Amino acid sequence: MNIPNSIVRIFIMLPNGQIVAQLRDNIPGIASQGMLSTFGGGVDIGESPQQAAVRELEEETSLKSDCKVEFITTFLYVKNNNPEFIQKNHLFLAKVSNFEKIEIQEGVGFVVLRKDVDFEKVNAGEGTQMAWKLLQEYLKSNNLCM
Repeated sequence: MNIPNSIVRIFIMLPNGQIVAQLRDNIPGIASQGMLSTFGGGVDIGESPQQAAVRELEEETSLKSDCKVEFITTFLYVKNNNPEFIQKNHLFLAKVSNFEKIEIQEGVGFVVLRKDVDFEKVNAGEGTQMAWKLLQEYLKSNNLCM
């Protein structure tokens, strides 16, 4: 499996404040097989994290200009506790105005999450759990839905 050095992670916020996450395929060789995850992927050479987030969101959900993509934070994740695989994760929140426009192009589907879900009790990878905690902190500090 090719592990990119820099990735974007995107959660989607619906108009009612609920959060949407991706349900990954169970295909050998992909990260977080069959688990709950963020939308997103690798940042291409010459591309900013913001550009990668917009591109990945469109590729995976068909969402384009009808949503606002906000940068939240960047965090480091050491994959498999191996210091050779330090990955820079850029976390984004995409606010959508129309839930029906989400068309899943990658993964099995999506999951709409309660605002208070505990990701440590969900079948999600460690990086996704870290991203969820950071999202919750961001939402609370900005008085958004949580």
